[in-house]
Amino acid sequence: MEYSLNPAFGQEITLRNFIILAFSTGPHPIGCQTKPTGTQYKEKSLVVWRLGEITLTNESKRLVCRLNGVTGAVPEPGHIEARWEIHNSSASGIGISRFEPKGKAKEVEIDVDDPFADADATPPKSDLESGKWVEVETSNKLVGGKYEVR
Repeated sequence: MEYSLNPAFGQEITLRNFIILAFSTGPHPIGCQTKPTGTQYKEKSLVVWRLGEITLTNESKRLVCRLNGVTGAVPEPGHIEARWEIHNSSASGIGISRFEPKGKAKEVEIDVDDPFADADATPPKSDLESGKWVEVETSNKLVGGKYEVR
């Protein structure tokens, strides 16, 4: 199997906890050779490569798996899955910001007789217009990326 970044995407992307799973069909394999090193789960007919953090580029990378079976009962290739996480503030395009007014905020007195009255609690429009939006530092995590090939 070979994997690389789609050339139409245009930029490199870093994936964390990148895992590729290769399933086989038919009889369970009795042995397996992989390059790079992978883990075989005989009873599940599954080979797993845990590649960790990788940067996808237009350059193709290759995974090789050779399954061994008993004579006359050869395992057949099944489907392949890839799973990953993206830790990046621009991964989703969603961010959080807060409004920071210029100067000191005015104190507002609340009428004790009517605690639900908020007529005097809204600041004048001129105070709202004299500030700026500041991005709040966050850590975004996109989990659940999955690609399946049959």
